[in-house]
Amino acid sequence: MVTATMTKYFKESIITLVVVLSRLPFIFNSLGSDLDSWREVYTGKVWHESHIYNVSRFPGYPFSEFLYSFIYDYPYWSINLLTVLFTVGCCIYFFRIMEFLTVKFSLLISIVLSFIPVIYMNSTVAMEYNWSLFFLLGSVYYTLNKKLWIAALFFGLMVSTRFNNIIFLPAFLFLAYSYTGRDLKKTLRFLFTSLLFACIFFLPVILKYGRHFIQSSGASEVSFPTLLSLGTLHIYGALGITALLLTFIIQFFTDGFQKAKNLCKDHFTIFCTAMIAFNLIFFIKFPLEAGYLIPSIPFVLILLQNLLNHTLIKVVLYTLLLSPFFIHINTKKVDLKGIVFVNEDYEDQELDYCKNLIRNIEKLSKDKQEIFHVGNYSEQVLLMSNFDKEKNIKIVKKLTSKDKEEIIHKKYPLYYINTVDGTIENNETHMLEHYGKLFYKDFELNK
Repeated sequence: MVTATMTKYFKESIITLVVVLSRLPFIFNSLGSDLDSWREVYTGKVWHESHIYNVSRFPGYPFSEFLYSFIYDYPYWSINLLTVLFTVGCCIYFFRIMEFLTVKFSLLISIVLSFIPVIYMNSTVAMEYNWSLFFLLGSVYYTLNKKLWIAALFFGLMVSTRFNNIIFLPAFLFLAYSYTGRDLKKTLRFLFTSLLFACIFFLPVILKYGRHFIQSSGASEVSFPTLLSLGTLHIYGALGITALLLTFIIQFFTDGFQKAKNLCKDHFTIFCTAMIAFNLIFFIKFPLEAGYLIPSIPFVLILLQNLLNHTLIKVVLYTLLLSPFFIHINTKKVDLKGIVFVNEDYEDQELDYCKNLIRNIEKLSKDKQEIFHVGNYSEQVLLMSNFDKEKNIKIVKKLTSKDKEEIIHKKYPLYYINTVDGTIENNETHMLEHYGKLFYKDFELNK
């Protein structure tokens, strides 16, 4: 018993070392190329300094926003390191789940989870995708072990980290029902406690916005090729997708998928399938980012291990380990460098753009009150500068009624850059074209 426990913790130590050491080179340059990560950290800054809570974007992300209120002014690497640690937790809970289920190659698969390109990318920035996955896998682990109060607590934290995870509640109820010996009373208790914890942790959003928090912050219409690319290449990378397709073809023409017949009767396999299905349906409805599919990835890996023979699953797993570092395909070219290195370049480009944007604002600033409309870059600009403490410089994402009055009647100068937010606002009010002056170039990502 002691030896087994020592072996378990030794393997978990290996997981921790591999995940942390493989991320350290990539956590220093910025909070991420996705502006949502800057928005969350900035929300934490406002929450701490003004004791006012405003969502970074709807429907609200109170757990990460609250934690960032304590560390918003820390160096980029230390904020990103927090996400690395959550990623370590994901892999450890995943390893424990597979050990509970006696899944073969549990150590390798749990490490591979962190090397899936979309998970790797989101493990070195301030986005909350991997935080959410940590609580999801923790809830699964405690449900399997019949610790339903802790499972419900983790479910509530999962929802407070990403509200759309509420869609997985039916699958979790099925899992709880199956692994408590079909005890309806315990399952209903899990249901009510999960919803209670979710409401408690989501309370800042509910108190501020009421039922109006249930809304999306972006458009959800994409072409089918884009949808397909987001759901394949952006998740597993070019190498990973190629390996998956080839191994499935080989499996089909050699051993076939005979094991799938027996798997259909297994409760955890049904749970895995339900999680993937719910996640896929949500993604098709709101195909904004590949990260939306992260919750289904652990369950895809488990199903793959059950469907493919031992040789083929090893090929897939070792290929996925390499996938973040080699071959990235976009609409313009095929790059031999993997998405990890490409994304670092994207971060550098955006960071340089914002630094130059700040310099231009400083050059234009005078003693008179001036308004700079920088749209969706406002949070990043405010985090990287001290403009929020300057009396004569006002950085805005969207013009308020007071801003409009000061521009029209008090003749406050209005400067702007072309952003999505600015275009939408200008189409509605025409304030930018009538009263504003374009002062800096658009951001163009060099792919």
